[in-house]
Amino acid sequence: MRAASAGSLQSAAASMSLPLVALDRDGQVVGALLAVPSGKVASTVSQLPGYERYALLSMLKYAKIKAVAVGEDARGRGIGAALLKRCVQVYWQLDYMLLFGEFETRRDLGTYYTRQGFTVLRPGQSTDVGTMLAGMPVQLGAGPGETFFHRWRGRVR
Repeated sequence: MRAASAGSLQSAAASMSLPLVALDRDGQVVGALLAVPSGKVASTVSQLPGYERYALLSMLKYAKIKAVAVGEDARGRGIGAALLKRCVQVYWQLDYMLLFGEFETRRDLGTYYTRQGFTVLRPGQSTDVGTMLAGMPVQLGAGPGETFFHRWRGRVR
C-alpha cells in the first residue's frame, strides 16, 4: 500500500510542476524556471507515524524552486526576477503557503534572492515547515555546500 501511495504521489507531483519560459522578441528562449511540489517535505511528513495524510497536503501547500536559469547574453535584464515573480504569483493564486529553494553557496546568490523577497538562511540554518501543516515540527534546510532560501505567503521578511 505504501509503495502504491508513493507512486501516486510521484505522479501527482509531476502533474503539479510549474515550468516557466522567458522568450525574447525573436521567440528565442532566454530563461527558464522549474518549480515542483516538495517531495522532500512530502516524504518526511509521510514517514511520521499517523501523518501520512499530510504528505499530499504538503504537495498542495509547499513548492520547491528547482532551477532558475538565464542565458549569459540575457543576464542583467530582470529576466530571472520576472520568472520568480510570476512563479510566486501563480503559487499564491493556487493558495500555496511556502516557496523555497537552494543554490550552491559558492555562487553567492543570497543578495539576489533577498531582493526578490525571499529569506536566505545561513549555512546550517533551517525553517520549520511541519508545525503549520501538521502540528508537528519538521525542519527544512540546505545540505552541505548549499544555501537555503524561502518565502512564506503573507509573511513579512
